[in-house]
Amino acid sequence: MSQVDRHTRFRALAFFTLALSLLPAPLAASIADPVQLGGAYFGWAAALYLLASGGTLVAALTFGRGEPMRPAWLMLSASYLVLVPALLGIGPKPDGLYEAVQRAPWVASVASMVSGTLAVTSLFLLARAWRATGLDGTSRAARVAARLVALAVAVLLAGPDLVERLPAALQGDVLAAGDVVTDLLDGGIFVVAVPVLHAALLLGGGLTAWPWGLITASLVAWLGYDATALYGAAAGLDPRTLRVVEEVLRTMGAGFAFSAGVAQRWVMTDAVRD
Repeated sequence: MSQVDRHTRFRALAFFTLALSLLPAPLAASIADPVQLGGAYFGWAAALYLLASGGTLVAALTFGRGEPMRPAWLMLSASYLVLVPALLGIGPKPDGLYEAVQRAPWVASVASMVSGTLAVTSLFLLARAWRATGLDGTSRAARVAARLVALAVAVLLAGPDLVERLPAALQGDVLAAGDVVTDLLDGGIFVVAVPVLHAALLLGGGLTAWPWGLITASLVAWLGYDATALYGAAAGLDPRTLRVVEEVLRTMGAGFAFSAGVAQRWVMTDAVRD
């Protein structure tokens, strides 16, 4: 099979994820009742987290016991799975749709921090395993430059929310503290991932770049999710539209994580056939 043919299904996977990410918008257009829409988004979010966890688990099980990639992908799978019981425990999120008090919102903050910690650890292990393969031909200066670019993007997207929530967090607001920690973790994950993506892209268009490209797309979506409230409000978007944008970015974040896992599986099975 030619390189062009091999890339086709990876491109199809990426386009499928993008199309899937747009579904929250027509869902909002077809459900006028805000409570029903909140319930629909609640079920959609649970399904997305299970999808992302399943896709990354597929990647983990591609590797044998003792291989460094296996625990890394397992941790990424767990980072999504841990969000499911928390979501089920607090119920539908009313933000931007209707007025209601959500059950134990601190549960979501704790789950987000646990999830973020697992994801950071996962990406660190994946990056270390990547470097151990000897495929990373970039110089130290190039890696530092890539990290600085990633840091700038992370600050641009997650920085405003972090700055807004930090004063409340310092005053003991548990929910604000959770938001601050989550922003920091999301930014940290991105800074870890981008240098590896840069190195993978320098391999000359090989299939190895696909899992890292899709993981990076997932991380950009989650950073965008963190930034939606502030940037959306500054742009004059109404609360319902802001919520729809959030759900689109949530779908993109989880969807690209699923796609990255599937892509990793395909890369490894193609390598075995070769």
